[in-house]
Amino acid sequence: MTVVAGSSSTPPQSWESIILSERAAPALWSDIFKRLGEFALSASPSQLHRETVIPDRLIAESAWDLWQSFPTDAPKVVDAIRAFWNVASRSSGTAVLILDALSLRELSLIVTGANKRNIPITSISVCGSQVPTETDQFAAAIGLPSRSKLFNNQPPASFVFAGLDVHTDVLEEPFVDCVARIPAKPRLFLWHKWPDEPLIHDHSEQNEGGAVVAAEIKRTLSGDDFWSFVNALRQGRRLLITSDHGYATASDFSSAISDVESIRLFAGTFGAQRAIREDPTKPWPRRDLPPRVLRFVDAGGTWLVVLGQRKWKVSGGFPTLCHRGLSLLEAAVPVIELPPL
Repeated sequence: MTVVAGSSSTPPQSWESIILSERAAPALWSDIFKRLGEFALSASPSQLHRETVIPDRLIAESAWDLWQSFPTDAPKVVDAIRAFWNVASRSSGTAVLILDALSLRELSLIVTGANKRNIPITSISVCGSQVPTETDQFAAAIGLPSRSKLFNNQPPASFVFAGLDVHTDVLEEPFVDCVARIPAKPRLFLWHKWPDEPLIHDHSEQNEGGAVVAAEIKRTLSGDDFWSFVNALRQGRRLLITSDHGYATASDFSSAISDVESIRLFAGTFGAQRAIREDPTKPWPRRDLPPRVLRFVDAGGTWLVVLGQRKWKVSGGFPTLCHRGLSLLEAAVPVIELPPL
């Protein structure tokens, strides 16, 4: 778990000195996440995206072995949840809130909202998602065939955080309406579909979607309804707020695939997606250097995952907002711990 440092008089390291240093991948990923977290605490969403252009290009075009090692060597959010969950406390229970597609863009908004309400923050860190950066992969990592299996406290026996004193649910109502859904159980594992549904998905095809989503997310995280829900979760419980994956603003991607052959290949293989299951009858034919696609094998077969801030021309236009690929804002998520109320 990578702790985000506070302010310091020491000038921050350059991205080049971090990413291109001759150190082991776990140490590099920890430093990358730490630097991202420090910047996210004070940056607007647009500033944060601009900050990721250089490191995304360095990793995708020069240090691409870091993306190759990401699934095994980067600090993972699932491990951070497990560490939090396993800390015994005699005086309080434990609650985990997964906000679907919460990204580093929202870190400063949550911190500001907590500070405004005099809510102390126990810790802040940045961790990595599963590969691909999507809901089902995260669900599989915590022992679920799908997110829906948590609904109405009926998780399967395979659920990593199951227990007789644990209550699970999947929520989609406005936060103020979710307060009544919180039972008097000491341990909660709740997954809310916001902001992925409706914001990320509903606005993914709109050119103004990035600005619309940013404004709506800011309104929600600044409002009392969200914090009433947070404080209800904190009644007698330590609370961890995190996410299954982040999301990218593809309209601002720094690298556009431009040659006709590659456009035809990417559009024909991926469509407007950032990751797909590889068709074994039509294997990915390219061995580019630097690689533009990562082949990732899991229990279900092989994934093809697009690396870096890359987009291409596709019928209907490339989505404004997206995830599933491997860029820093898709793959890095905040992990915020609050104390019991």
